[in-house]
Amino acid sequence: MSVVGQVTAGQQQKEMANAQAQQSLNEGAYRADAAKAQAEKIRRAGKAQSGEAKAALAASGVKLGEGTALEVQKSITQGAEEDALSALLSGKRAQSAAQEEASLLGQAGDNAVTNSVFGAAGTALSAGGAYAKGGWKSTAKAGG
Repeated sequence: MSVVGQVTAGQQQKEMANAQAQQSLNEGAYRADAAKAQAEKIRRAGKAQSGEAKAALAASGVKLGEGTALEVQKSITQGAEEDALSALLSGKRAQSAAQEEASLLGQAGDNAVTNSVFGAAGTALSAGGAYAKGGWKSTAKAGG
């Protein structure tokens, strides 16, 4: 492989790794956004359920804001908030995992460039050594 070809291949690998890293970051952001939307949906559902419970309790003559009625409201609110926070945590974890993957892909791209430069340098030194040892004739024989 030629020196230029080795360096070009390394650069192409880096570009591919960078594209994959960006895709990973985008996916993480989409998951975090979806988790936020899900959390809001859960909270709205909790408020609706709480309202329905209040209406049912009031219709049955129970005094709101104390005793069992208060415990029911607290339980509904707490359950909805726990579910919402769980959704947010899941989204944050997905985003963090995507960021870690993107970082690793970026490092892989950098490594590909570094390796291609070292490989190209090795090829150039090898060719230079062959030329120094036997001149252009030995280099031509080695090449074909």
